[in-house]
Amino acid sequence: MRRDQRARPARTARPRLVVGRVLVAAVALSACGGSNPAPGAGSPPLASEPPAPLPVETIRVEARILPTTVAAAGSVRARRESAIGAEISGRILSVLVDVGDEVDEGDELFRIDPVPYEIAVAESQAGLALARAELENAEAEEARIERLVEERATSMSVRDERKTAAAVAAARLAQMKARLDAARTDLERTVVRAPYAGSVVERLAHEGAMSGSQPVIVLQETGHLEVVLNIPEATLVPVSVGDPVRVFAPGLAEPVRTEVTRVSDRVDPATRTVEVRAPVTSPGGVLKAGSFVRADVVVEPDGPRPTVSRSALLVRDGRTFVFVVDGEHVRQVTVRTGAQTADDAELLSGVQVGAELVRGDVLARLVDGDRVRRASSPLARAGADER
Repeated sequence: MRRDQRARPARTARPRLVVGRVLVAAVALSACGGSNPAPGAGSPPLASEPPAPLPVETIRVEARILPTTVAAAGSVRARRESAIGAEISGRILSVLVDVGDEVDEGDELFRIDPVPYEIAVAESQAGLALARAELENAEAEEARIERLVEERATSMSVRDERKTAAAVAAARLAQMKARLDAARTDLERTVVRAPYAGSVVERLAHEGAMSGSQPVIVLQETGHLEVVLNIPEATLVPVSVGDPVRVFAPGLAEPVRTEVTRVSDRVDPATRTVEVRAPVTSPGGVLKAGSFVRADVVVEPDGPRPTVSRSALLVRDGRTFVFVVDGEHVRQVTVRTGAQTADDAELLSGVQVGAELVRGDVLARLVDGDRVRRASSPLARAGADER
């Protein structure tokens, strides 16, 4: 029994020694760096690859004449409209026309009581006769004194007095002639006539009223209408004489075609518009003075200008941009546009004719400096949309 008990500790101590040696060796190897690191631990990062160029469709800026349409509103007016009164004062004896009446040039419109003017003519005639008699008498006296001077029967001063008296009589005669002419003219003015052919659009006074500075009849020229359009000052293309105009109005099956004949040099400070006029006819009498109309003015520039499809324009925050292809990259450029149609736009600044621009929906995803590659096929555009 005692021999067996001493043998057991020797067999148990041997495994412990082996395990201890293994642990010591592991610690030593770890301290010396002999153990293998985990894959990827402590290795330099891999270089990132540049993004693939974005497929884009491009278009060239061309030099073209781009007609544009300027929309405007306005009204129809007669070419001439006059508020007619008498050139003399007096009681209105009769008004010979009424609203809607058509008159020819020279037709009577109304009459002023002529009696005071007839009296003035008679007085002027009598004054003229008296002045003529006085002149005849003065001339006869001058001739008599002249003979006496030749006979040395009177002095030179007397002759001079008679000459002066004859000159005064002659001047008075001329004055009375002028007064008679004025009286006759005033008598003629008691009948007021139409200055041109037209229609009466307003009657402002009736018989018995006193005429003076107030008009009696408003006359509108017949057959000569024009549209007066208000063009916004901010219009990018200037309207000029000769530009075609299409006039639209209720009741017209087709627009009336005309052209600009007058452009005002003044901007209305209240509306910030420029007045433009164009003559019109009235098919079937539909257009009348005062009618509201709208019109399209077709404006053509004086020469070709840089023009591009509107699909190449990007508008952000009220500014317009394009992306110019420069090698493998794009440059974002701010541009100023001019006349525009449904498809195209003038470029007034920013790029020149011949510049290559990106077009299409891809513009919204581009930034300055992006790499691109030209691709115009539908498949390439589909690939760009997937990006």
